[in-house]
Amino acid sequence: MEKLKQFFVDNWRSKLASLLIAISVWHLIKSHLDSGERPFPVPGEGTISPAKPVLNDTILGPLTPVPAPAPIPIPVPGGGVKG
Repeated sequence: MEKLKQFFVDNWRSKLASLLIAISVWHLIKSHLDSGERPFPVPGEGTISPAKPVLNDTILGPLTPVPAPAPIPIPVPGGGVKG
């Protein structure tokens, strides 16, 4: 019986401080989880959006040729502009 009493009495301030810190951390975590606010998406929750079609008429339409780029004038030292 004396050993059990000694277990609780030795360093009681440190044990009490540790208990208060543990209860504070538990309370902070529990209050955050109870708020229902999730800053990140959780798989399996939320609404299911209808599947969007991958191919549409703009992708399958005829390809139009890309116009050739206009020539860029190149300055030549001691002369005019070529190009």
